[in-house]
Amino acid sequence: MTYEGNCRLGDLFENRREKGRAELPVLSVTMDQGLVDRADLDRKQETSLEPSDHLLVRPGDIAYNMMRMWQGAFGLADRTGIVSPAYVVLKPRAGIDPGYASFLFRIPRMQYLLWAYSYGLTDDRLRLYYQDFAKIPVWVHARARQPEIAAVLAASHDRIALQRALLENSKRVRSALLDRLLKPVGRGRRSKWKEYEFGEIANRVRSTFDPLRSPNQAWCVELEHIEPGLGQLIGSTVTTPAASTKLHFEAGDVLFGKLRPYLRKYWVADRDGVCSSEFWVLRSAAQACTPTFLACLLQSERFMRAAAASAGSKMPRAEWDYVSGTQVEIPPLDEQSTISRRLSPIDDYIKRLGAYVAALQREHHALSLMLFAHRTSPSRRLLA
Repeated sequence: MTYEGNCRLGDLFENRREKGRAELPVLSVTMDQGLVDRADLDRKQETSLEPSDHLLVRPGDIAYNMMRMWQGAFGLADRTGIVSPAYVVLKPRAGIDPGYASFLFRIPRMQYLLWAYSYGLTDDRLRLYYQDFAKIPVWVHARARQPEIAAVLAASHDRIALQRALLENSKRVRSALLDRLLKPVGRGRRSKWKEYEFGEIANRVRSTFDPLRSPNQAWCVELEHIEPGLGQLIGSTVTTPAASTKLHFEAGDVLFGKLRPYLRKYWVADRDGVCSSEFWVLRSAAQACTPTFLACLLQSERFMRAAAASAGSKMPRAEWDYVSGTQVEIPPLDEQSTISRRLSPIDDYIKRLGAYVAALQREHHALSLMLFAHRTSPSRRLLA
């Protein structure tokens, strides 16, 4: 059937339940890259399931994570493979172009409906089963127009992907440069460097926001306000006096996200405030280390290996007792400043590139809203 107007998602997709085969690649759904080969993921996922316990996915199918579909955890398949039985595999019917649907599912109205039709007591327990997915009302363009709309949005998406790849490559170049700068070279230089345990040059601040002493609202930083790998603040909020679990920090302190440490979320505070307890608030020992150089150490491969080794697997959190004992080599204060200055040009470039990617993402979002404008509100009949 060819639609232009209101229908339900079950009219557009059926649930593919074919069993997997041993010779096929295992694919995983990611939040930002769609369906990828599981072997390519940085974090390896072990499974005891046989290939026949997996689900088959074919080119043009859309596979989604039942617990994260409303957050955008789905992917459009470009090859035949197998996926976890915890996913749902959608086989497109005649009335829908799968590329068009992959952009439709990301607009705010659809994300809201995908959340609203999911079941669970809390957001982290929500599941969207196919039978509930199939009930969701939606407005779609005529089938003949859908590929045109998908092509426009795909071009915008590819442009973002290209700049993202450049950004990630720049981060890798910076990481390699940083690790080289953090290694003392030559006998004379090495004699000036001193070895410390990380906990000796970074004091963990544990003071919390006290609503009795601080009755006013406080400026607050959460994990989502830090750009991964950039040391850049991209947002903030205001917390209420009741939020006594928030950690207090001062200008010059360094925040590091201990939850999922591989994301490399860090920030040198330029003002006083409070933050989520999922951060470590670190204050550098002034006689040994500057805040800027402490931030450099947080990005080093040695530190990241220690953080990852202590973090566990299901909900990884770095453990301070383990990380604080990591051995680090520290140069004199003047050389710390020199290292920071050498990193400054590439830091500025990465921040500008990150801002450009963010601008392209806003442009893509606006384009999506324009193309899907007034087309996304289901009729009262379908919502009844």
